[in-house]
Parts: sequence; structure tokens; C-alpha cells
Amino acid sequence: MSRRPAAPAAAFGAGLAGSVAVALRAGVSARDVAVILGLTAAGGLAVTAAGLAVEVWLRRRRSAVSRLSLLSTVVTAAAVLVALAAVAVSMLVNQHDLAIVLAALPVAVGTGALYGILSGRRVAADLEALAALARQLDAPRRPWARVDGPAEVQTVAETLTQAAGRLAVARQREQDIEASRRDLVAWVSHDLRTPLTSLRAAAEALADDMAPDEATRRRYLTSLSAHVERLSRLVDDLFELSQIDAGALTLRPEPTDLGELIAEVLDRFTPGAEAVGVRLDLQIPEQFGVVCVGREQIGRVLANLVANGIRHTPPGGRVLISAQGTSQAALLRVADECGGIPQAALPRVFDPLWRGDPARSGDGAGLGLAIARGLVEAHGGRIEVANAGGGCEFTVRIPRRPAGDPADQPEGGDSDGH
Repeated sequence: MSRRPAAPAAAFGAGLAGSVAVALRAGVSARDVAVILGLTAAGGLAVTAAGLAVEVWLRRRRSAVSRLSLLSTVVTAAAVLVALAAVAVSMLVNQHDLAIVLAALPVAVGTGALYGILSGRRVAADLEALAALARQLDAPRRPWARVDGPAEVQTVAETLTQAAGRLAVARQREQDIEASRRDLVAWVSHDLRTPLTSLRAAAEALADDMAPDEATRRRYLTSLSAHVERLSRLVDDLFELSQIDAGALTLRPEPTDLGELIAEVLDRFTPGAEAVGVRLDLQIPEQFGVVCVGREQIGRVLANLVANGIRHTPPGGRVLISAQGTSQAALLRVADECGGIPQAALPRVFDPLWRGDPARSGDGAGLGLAIARGLVEAHGGRIEVANAGGGCEFTVRIPRRPAGDPADQPEGGDSDGH
């Protein structure tokens, strides 16, 4: 049935108009035309109504398409019989001629039924192919099948194939998330075990009064404080990363002088860098300009990258922080002398828990670079890494926004290792 209610009425009207035109051209009087076509139309509409009622009954019984096609043929034949009966009754045609017409009618009906059955079987085969394709949607491999048939059938087949592709992507994403969750539990369990063991040992030593002098007690207390700080950083990192992934945080951009912000970050890390023999250098234009960003969040991104560079640069090396601005974006670069990252591993640098060479992982939890990426992307920016000059160069691109431009996006951060 047509989706447009006016289409069936238009089809019936066109047929009626065609009959009128043929009758008038053949010289049939207007009175005879009115009588014959009136009876024919009334009978045809009655047959159509009866056919629709039978079709509803068959659909409720979930009958096959071939039966519905056969019903169409029967309704058509019945409409022809009604038309002949109208002619016989109103025009009193010769009984012999009427008998000849009626004798030829079963052959025509049978031929129509043959076509209806064959056509119905082809439609049923198309629908069965669609059903088979739909049953494969939850298969491990993406289903694909060529389904021939009318335009609507092919549209459904294409839609199912596209849905299968989306399901396959979603299934793979779910598997990746589950694998990441297992890795997260394993890594966090490992990272918690070491400081907790040290905390327990120091606490038991103090409880058992095994610190005979003030210096020893201070050493134990310093160790306790350091491990508590490490656990706090790990918990903060996990909380921030979970909020970034959930999109549950809000940035509050404010006009920020990135030159001053970079200088503050370097002042904080300079003593630690000097203690391990790493030099921090800065290359930044005197008038770098103001950018509307979340000051605390971009400060954390820089801190993550600088701490990461210090951790992996050998004594005697340097970490270079440079910046440049354009009318569209601010570019920040942090280059270290870590020796580089294997090319195949570069795409994984910003994955949570990725630490690269375990021998050089230090005490990082493997979350800092993932958090940095989340914060940069929250600003509508991009962070990349490449091997350059015997080390790695991280490039942060932050689009400029006019002061006061609203941005409701995630935040977070801390340091990490390659």
C-alpha cells in the first residue's frame, strides 16, 4: 500500500477516467456509461474492501508473502468478474458471447495466479535473505551479503550492513575498554602495593619503638610522608582521568599570559632538575600575548610534560621549552633528550598506563600524558609527539579564544613517562 493516502484514490480515479474516455470514444451513450461504470465501480470497491479485510486476516495469521500475492490476483480477477456481470445485467449482451468471455476468464486468472505466486516467492526469498542478514548482526565477524530485490529491500539490506559495521566497532571499543579496565586494575594494584608495603613497614617500626633516636624517627616519618604523597598523586590522577573520560569537568577559561605561566612551571621544577643534572632552557618571545585558557589546567599540562622530560633525560642533558604564537593558536613545545621512542610505539604514548621501557618508568603511574591529552583536547586543541634531535618533542596547539568565550569541557593532570 502506498505511503501517500492520495495515491490509491488517484489510481482508481485514473482508471475510471480511462473507462469513460474509451466508452465515449466508442460511441456509448452517456446513460449507458453512467449505468455500467456505476455498477462496475461499486462492485470493484466492494471487492477491494473484501480483499483488504482478508489481507488483514492473513497478516494477523502471519501468512506467507506468496499467499498475499495470490490474494492480489484473486481480487483482480473478482473485479473483472464484477465488471462483466455489470455489463451482462445492464446491457443484456448475448448469452453465447458472455459464456465465451467467462470460459476464457479462468485461464487469465490462472496466469495471473502463476505470476502472483512466482513474484511472491521472489519477494519472500528477498525477505528471508534480509532475515538471515539480521540474524548475523551479533556474529563475531561483520556480516556481508548481497541482497537483490526491490529498492526498499536493498535499502534495508544496506541499512543492516551499516548497522553491523557500527556494532562491530562498538563491540571492539567495548573489548578495548574492558582490556583497559583490566590493565588499570593490574597497574594500580601494582603501584599501590609498593608504597603500602613501605608504609606498613615504617608504621610497624614506629609502633614497635624500633627507632632508637630522633634522626631515625625523622627518617621513618619522611618515608611515610613521601609514600602518602605518592598515593595521593595516584588517587588524584585516577580521579581526574575518570572525570576527563566521562566529560564531567568544566573548564573556566580566563585571560592568561602563557609566558608567565611557563616561567612559573619552570621555577617549580628547576631545583629538582638541577638535583639530577638536567638543564631547563626556555625560548619564548618577549611579547607572547594573552590566551584565554583554563590557567590551572594548562599549567598541569606543562608540568606533566616538563616532569616527563626531566625523568627520562640523562644527567648532563637538557629539556627545552619553547613557544610561539599565531593569530589562530598558541604553540608550546617541550623537547627532551631521552633517546627517542620506537616509531611503532609513538601512537601509544598518550594511552593510559603506557610506560614504554619498564626499566625507565620510574615512579610514574602512566597516567600523566593521557591526562595532558584530555586537558588539551578539552580546550579544542591538539597534542602530538615526535622523535627529534636525540629525544622526543611534544607539541601542544591551543586555539586562541577571545576573553570570556564560554567553554564547558574537561580538566585534570599530573606527570607520566614514555
